Amino acid sequence: METTQVAQVAQVAQVAQVAQVAEVAEVAKFDPKTVRGDVVAEMEKMQTAKFVSLPEKYKESAFFAIEKLANLPEIEKVPSIFITKALMGMFSEKLDFRKNHCYFFVQKDKDSPTGKSLRFGWQYQGLIHVAKETCNVKSVSPVLVFDGDVFESHYEFGVLIVDKHIPTFAGKIIGGYCCVVYQSGEAEIKFYTIDELNNRRKRSKDTSGSFWVWEREMYEKTLVNATLKRIIETSGEVNNDTLYNDAEENQPRHVIDVSSEVVEQGEPVEAATEVKQINI
Repeated sequence: METTQVAQVAQVAQVAQVAQVAEVAEVAKFDPKTVRGDVVAEMEKMQTAKFVSLPEKYKESAFFAIEKLANLPEIEKVPSIFITKALMGMFSEKLDFRKNHCYFFVQKDKDSPTGKSLRFGWQYQGLIHVAKETCNVKSVSPVLVFDGDVFESHYEFGVLIVDKHIPTFAGKIIGGYCCVVYQSGEAEIKFYTIDELNNRRKRSKDTSGSFWVWEREMYEKTLVNATLKRIIETSGEVNNDTLYNDAEENQPRHVIDVSSEVVEQGEPVEAATEVKQINI
């Protein structure tokens, strides 16, 4: 091949490479309108093939989530099919991002061509929603125990029963328990030491500031989270892999700010220990 021909081929290759780089850069820009079109098309293809069953308002939910995900770091590196999979997982667990049932985060994934995929983690509100919808839970009451409290309990056939709890709300928190009452009237109590609560606290995105400024409320939520996860995972109604699929510490996540149900801690009602206790 003559020198001029070699130069021409090299020039064409260089132009093609520049065009390819430009194309990749264009794809890398996260455009919610383009992405949601691709995601909805992929969802409908799965539904047509009867691989999945979509909820009634899946489009509205998907559009809302994708619009909010635009501000999530590295979302532009996630292929649309992995966004589709994350949303389909959310739908299959009966969660709604618009109601703050879950949050999204980008994580490393060796199976993704870009090395990144989208995952969702369960929020406090989502656990309560699913527990009530699929596990016949009627109410959940978290109660903290302080070192000045009068607290007496015992086990009966492996089931924890609280005999007496006179709260002082003074001193250090030494633990807490969560009372779950079912639609049948039966109840279940789970107790956690302060060390167990703190171990879960360490997995929080912000262990010392932000939400943990309200320490008592966050410990109550930790009690609810730990207890309901144990109940839900034994129900057989959810994918346990997603139930414990949490973002790593300090990993960016997207959580929408909506009003949520607040569980207030009051004085425990002794009558709660009179109903039949069950151990799930």
